[in-house]
Amino acid sequence: MTMDHNIGQNPYQISDDKSLPAVFGYLEIPKRQGIHPAVIILYGAAGWRQDYISLAKAYSNSGFVSLVLDYFAVTGQGTTEAERQSMWPQWQAMIRNAIMLLKNHSASKDRPIGLIGYSMGAFLAVSVASSSPDVKAVVDFFGGGRPETIENDIINFPPLLILHGEEDKIVPVSNAYTLRNAVITQGGHVEMHIYQNEQHAFSAVWSSNYSQSASSDSFHKTIDFLRRQLNK
Repeated sequence: MTMDHNIGQNPYQISDDKSLPAVFGYLEIPKRQGIHPAVIILYGAAGWRQDYISLAKAYSNSGFVSLVLDYFAVTGQGTTEAERQSMWPQWQAMIRNAIMLLKNHSASKDRPIGLIGYSMGAFLAVSVASSSPDVKAVVDFFGGGRPETIENDIINFPPLLILHGEEDKIVPVSNAYTLRNAVITQGGHVEMHIYQNEQHAFSAVWSSNYSQSASSDSFHKTIDFLRRQLNK
């Protein structure tokens, strides 16, 4: 049994307890009736913000069943890199359970699924995408691939869109080029746009690095990419 809509504005348990870890987050369904492609939105290391509700609604209004995944819900977010490394497999497991939830949901049943990751969420998206045949597209906002696993992660990788700021000091833009080159070497499809003079989290309205022009442009590029890849 799954819950279709959140009454409030906070993450909640969407799945039942049959598949653990349970799926937590916020689910937004397009108003237009029918069966739609779906996207899973993966936040960064700072975790849940109310702003992700608006993001889910924006993707839903563009025709996608949209699930913002609260992958910290079960584990917490960790305070050290070692803690986060130990939690990584549980976060990956929740993503895979979210994929299965959307695959079986009445609003997105058997439709293609895209992963949209922001910063650490992008690293997570890259780390699980090729292990799930239902994932047909990945959007990487200022993230990359984990050096220790990237060689295996990008085998048979789905089409990838990379969006990164040239002046990113937190996740240097070299990560974008490394990921692009690795996927292309394996025969994968990559589209990439590097935003000149932009820093990390340029699309985040709460960030001091927020850029309205880059945010708007990257959103439109994302919608165009997802529509092309998930409506085949």
